Amino acid sequence: MRATIIMAFAAVAACSGGTEEKAAEPVAPAASIDAGLWEVTHEIGAITATDHAPATAIKAKTGDKASSQVCVGEANRTKPDPALFAGEGYECSYRDSYIRNGRLNASLTCTSEDLKGEIMMVIDGKYGADSFDGSVSSTSYLPGDGDYRMTSKIAGRHVGACPAEPAGNDAAPDATEGE
Repeated sequence: MRATIIMAFAAVAACSGGTEEKAAEPVAPAASIDAGLWEVTHEIGAITATDHAPATAIKAKTGDKASSQVCVGEANRTKPDPALFAGEGYECSYRDSYIRNGRLNASLTCTSEDLKGEIMMVIDGKYGADSFDGSVSSTSYLPGDGDYRMTSKIAGRHVGACPAEPAGNDAAPDATEGE
């Protein structure tokens, strides 16, 4: 009799778990970002002079927003063109980067046609296959006065395929040439 009661309780306990919802399985972070066209927005949080002179070298101000579109190729999904993070008007190269498993941390050395000298950018954030967000801390190293430190928020979202290369591009010969 005692064994029958224990088995009955065991059967009820085994069946009662069916009405409870299981906790959602955590989604694994994306190994890399999606290839294609990305729309990226930057919003300036603060600009501070770092050399006791007004930060006149930069024309932006707190609260300014800018957006750009950048194409990420299939071959560089784990280390996209630095323009994805730097924004328009900068030519940048990676000093170091960690862009894996949903974590984004990169240091860039940049130049700009508008400024003489270098701008160092540190990007810290997170990403999924089709979006990313984070913060950017920029510090200028310019000859003369006017150096600054700037913080901004960055957000990106995958918007589709990259546009096709224009006809006549040297990378893809036109099929009608030479006819």
